[in-house]
Amino acid sequence: MKFGAIILTAGLSSRMDGFKPLLRLGKYSLLEHCARLFRQSGIDRILVVSGHRAEEVAAEARQLDLILVHNPRHAEGMFSSVQAGVQALGDGWDGFFLLPVDIPLVRPATIRRLLGAFAAAREQVIIPCFAGERGHPPLIPAALIRDILAHDGSGGLQGLLAKHRCQDVAVWDRNVLHDADTPDHLATLAARLPRLAIPDPAEGEELTRLLVPPKVQDHARQVARAAMVLGQALNQHGRALDLELLFAGGLLHDLAKGQSDHGRRAAELLTGLGLTPVAATVAEHVDLPPPDDGVLHERHLVCLADKALRGSSLIEPRERYQLRLRQFSHNPLALPMIRRRREHGLALQRLCEAACGRPLLELLREGGL
Repeated sequence: MKFGAIILTAGLSSRMDGFKPLLRLGKYSLLEHCARLFRQSGIDRILVVSGHRAEEVAAEARQLDLILVHNPRHAEGMFSSVQAGVQALGDGWDGFFLLPVDIPLVRPATIRRLLGAFAAAREQVIIPCFAGERGHPPLIPAALIRDILAHDGSGGLQGLLAKHRCQDVAVWDRNVLHDADTPDHLATLAARLPRLAIPDPAEGEELTRLLVPPKVQDHARQVARAAMVLGQALNQHGRALDLELLFAGGLLHDLAKGQSDHGRRAAELLTGLGLTPVAATVAEHVDLPPPDDGVLHERHLVCLADKALRGSSLIEPRERYQLRLRQFSHNPLALPMIRRRREHGLALQRLCEAACGRPLLELLREGGL
């Protein structure tokens, strides 16, 4: 299938200190962030619709090797720019994305998820939803182009789409909702930009709901809480552990539970979502040797938190390993592996307790588990 993308830049930026398409967010302009999103997602044809300050947008579009479409009717509102972009898209496309330039941090994994949904429902408008709230960009079937061009603009694009079949697709990416409409909004996006590879707690919860096997979700949430408690305790003793990374690692460590080598398989899936730091945190959670220098990092705490929970209930790691040894007492091949894991897990526990000066379960109970 072939897809295009239309980036809308024609507005006045009236609530922003500056002209949105050309504002810098990190190393790139908002327009370049949008263009990079679609290029990284394999989108074949990327159009930019200009209006206000068209010459400046044209210069940026040329530098980015984008197709420029000018909308001389931009003062009539955003729908006129939608029509201008659709008119220029041309034939031979299965569908197209529509993205305002002030929504610049959507992740490529989200685009891939929408494309997957479209493949199973080619006549429907695919709309990303985060926690039940609709966001951008919609993926619109090419069959609607004729209706878009014929529409009189009443109710804008939403009014038109309300007359067509739409499918809301749950996504874990909160950035489908985050725009840069004001300077405060832009500051929020700037704070999140360097952390796109680590889901925030709300995104982590959506990832858990969407991807973690239901039977282990309660355990995952408890491991996330436990890892956070341990991280906070160590930070009080001079460390600077990333609490969001700990929480995400705890939530997602059993993402591939039931599959062979499920820790590394979870890491592969998370890497594919662009969440490389989380992947590194969960890859070895089943069996992780203590660090040579005795300094615990996020991956060690996720591993230890997992060993301190049986289901959703706290348990001494030593007791947890004893249960496993009894369970596999008639399997001589499994026993050495369990003993090795016990040695590693108890070593992590000793390091954590020495660093915090408190017993492990005491720390976790005091933290509310």
